[in-house]
Amino acid sequence: MPPPPRILDSHIHLWPHSSTNPAGHAWMAPDGPLTRQFSLSDYLAASSSSTTSSTPAPSRVLGAVYIETDRTLTPSPSILTRAAQPLAELRWLRRLVTGSPLPGEGFAGAGGDGDGASLLWGVVPWLPVDGTVGEMREYVRAAEEAAGPEAWARVVGWRFLLQGRRDEGALGEVLGGEGWVEGVREVLVRGGKGGKGWCFDVGVDAGGAGAWQVERGVEACERVNEGVGEGEEGVRFVLNHLCKPDMQQHPTTPAQLDAFARWAAAIRRAGRSPHTYMKLSGAFSEMGPDSASLWTDPERVLARMRPWLDVLFDAFPPERIMFGSDWPVCNVQGGGDSAWRCWVNAVERILDAYGLTEEQRDRVWYGTAVEAYRLTPPGEKA
Repeated sequence: MPPPPRILDSHIHLWPHSSTNPAGHAWMAPDGPLTRQFSLSDYLAASSSSTTSSTPAPSRVLGAVYIETDRTLTPSPSILTRAAQPLAELRWLRRLVTGSPLPGEGFAGAGGDGDGASLLWGVVPWLPVDGTVGEMREYVRAAEEAAGPEAWARVVGWRFLLQGRRDEGALGEVLGGEGWVEGVREVLVRGGKGGKGWCFDVGVDAGGAGAWQVERGVEACERVNEGVGEGEEGVRFVLNHLCKPDMQQHPTTPAQLDAFARWAAAIRRAGRSPHTYMKLSGAFSEMGPDSASLWTDPERVLARMRPWLDVLFDAFPPERIMFGSDWPVCNVQGGGDSAWRCWVNAVERILDAYGLTEEQRDRVWYGTAVEAYRLTPPGEKA
């Protein structure tokens, strides 16, 4: 099959050198593979080198959606103090898109990171869904001020990493609080550019935390949209990374088969909602530390992912599946800058194997993300 004529990468992360420390990102380990600056120019270098297995012609990346990077939260009863780093992230994005960097932020002035700032079609910041409705309102007002008009115009959704609540009771406190149903409905349905509403990105971890986390997450999404008909406007949910199932091997043991069955049931349940989308992304991170050797062979990637892909394409139509690279996290298990290219090649083979038409393939590579996030190229009117 020919390479995709256009790609909209629905899941990338960036951060400046100034935030590569525990104060900026508590999860960054000293000398870890992600504990360095990752800029738009780095992303452009990785993605522009992309060639497919069938042709040396490069795929065309038209745009990308920036996803918040789990910045450090400061313990405080004040939401604005607690969210100092997520707000700093928005101020950094503002400087990125306006070409006004501070020293050490690693990109040029006059248009941002080279000409790359125009690549950021969408921004998905952090949202405190674990707080009260009042705290969410206060934070969103502060977020708009921090982002400024240029970056705020690119905000297309929000995320709170539910996967960080590894205890079922702790996650239940978040999803049972007033911020989840009332706050999410108020902020997301009524907000957004032109009143089009915002998405919510759902990050849960079936492999790391357990299938229960996917089950609770899907149930929580259903509660938000309870009573919303198919033709009515509800909250659009975008599930990240296939909900991160353990793909180190095909399920064979009783425990693995049980985990797979519970994950599959939750994915099929999620797929029944017309308001729920899935990102075909993040798979390399779930294949284990010795998996990079198979990434260069799309057939081997397809074979490894078959059980999970069978469920995905049975549960979700192509119109609700979108491509995402999860760059630079996709590099962590090995492969370095070639990981982006390898994942594009793998997805190309996957779409071929599942018999998608040219129109359906374009939905996965481009159109689904445009629809879910209500995207328009920067500078164009919605």
